[in-house]
Amino acid sequence: MRYFFYLSFLVCFLAGCQERQTFRMVEQVTVQNGNVYYYIKGLETPFNVLFLSDTHFTIEDERGKEFYSYSRRMGGEAVEPENYGRSNGREQAFSASLDKAQKAGSEFVILGGDIINFPSLASAEYIKSLLDKSGLNWMYVAGNHDWHYEGESGDAFIQREKWIHSNLEVLYQGHNPMYHSQVIHNINFVTIDNSLFEITKEQLAFFREQLNRGLPIILSMHIPVYLLGHNIDYGCGHPDWNNKNDIYYEIERREPWPEKGFTETTYQFRDLVLNSPEVIGIYAGHTHEEVIDFFNDKIQYVAGANFNSKDIIIHFVPAE
Repeated sequence: MRYFFYLSFLVCFLAGCQERQTFRMVEQVTVQNGNVYYYIKGLETPFNVLFLSDTHFTIEDERGKEFYSYSRRMGGEAVEPENYGRSNGREQAFSASLDKAQKAGSEFVILGGDIINFPSLASAEYIKSLLDKSGLNWMYVAGNHDWHYEGESGDAFIQREKWIHSNLEVLYQGHNPMYHSQVIHNINFVTIDNSLFEITKEQLAFFREQLNRGLPIILSMHIPVYLLGHNIDYGCGHPDWNNKNDIYYEIERREPWPEKGFTETTYQFRDLVLNSPEVIGIYAGHTHEEVIDFFNDKIQYVAGANFNSKDIIIHFVPAE
């Protein structure tokens, strides 16, 4: 945000605290200048993580030549053969965020999608090299651009499956690309790939399993969950998400959204996210604009684009 933003409020899990004795109460959440502070009863060790999204980095080499017709709009000059080995410069903001995480002593970094512009192996390997050099742990979930070659034929679900298990595989560290959970100091960090806006039955089942663990959940996805007052960029569960309202499919050279919109599975997922007391925070990207919503005693923080030097440090503090 360009202005000073500060909000502190009490989060009281009245419906759920009594049901789940293992639940750690969140006493207070404070948001200030790109930092979020959760004050949690019973937390023994203070710690933090860094979230970033939408770096949109590109570097290319000879391996990308056959995909030039698919990458030239998003890649720009960086995909021209005479510029192989020269990036679009956006690794500088990414590296600055990693430096910030190092100085803050972050437990790990959450990469919230659209880190690269398309599934260039050179770009994925370069990002992986920066992460390795930093010595930081990380979690990665894909965005709608990471795996998308514009104009590539075939169903989008098949395209995603193809590239997350090939060129993007180096970023997943052996984890399931579609969903993953990592518990740090009894906080459950969950990633769900909603880069196609929709949620699968397998992802819904996984998320239910995470809720049943009874731990506070920080949920990271690329597409924000639809909330009242927001446009279709907050597309996960948006009632107007359908092919009539898909204005980008020709530009992005992909199939339009389904005529009838979401499956019931996606709406069920959204309802669970919004109404489950276990979910204490949703962190997303996609819009490139920093927006914070408070609802149902939780927060959805949509990060500004990392290529504009935006990121979020999420702090967890023992409540005295």
